[in-house]
Amino acid sequence: MSLLWETIQKEEDYPIFRLTYLSKPVKPFTDADLDDIESKSVEANNTRDVTGLLIVNGDRILQILEGREDAVRELYAKIEADSRHTVIKQVCAVEDEVRLLLTWSMVVRGLTGIPPHFLEQFAQVYDELLHAEPQSEISIDHVDLFKGIALFETLPPQA
Repeated sequence: MSLLWETIQKEEDYPIFRLTYLSKPVKPFTDADLDDIESKSVEANNTRDVTGLLIVNGDRILQILEGREDAVRELYAKIEADSRHTVIKQVCAVEDEVRLLLTWSMVVRGLTGIPPHFLEQFAQVYDELLHAEPQSEISIDHVDLFKGIALFETLPPQA
């Protein structure tokens, strides 16, 4: 998949800290739950200057957070304490020069209505990350897949 959803990359005046984790819900999330998470996250993350993406597919949750290290770590501590899910693995926590999710204050997507090939790709990447060595970095291709999934519902139907 070679989709370029974000062509502008802005270099920040501080190192970008990117944290990716996998978790599983205690009980299935409803659309209302996901809407609530997104609306509260957008406001809070704008204040923190944190960007991110949350994808939920049944019992698989993947989230990427980016921003100043102290802000991301503080937010992650709150996420770990959230009783609605159980963090099963922190995939990576790395510094970078650019944000991969520059304009994404938080996008939350459940994968209902997503074409099967996206679901299969997401499940495959999730399982790869789950079984990867600690501190494995996510690739640009992974991020492009996640962006494609998150944007799917907002794209016009293809002819």
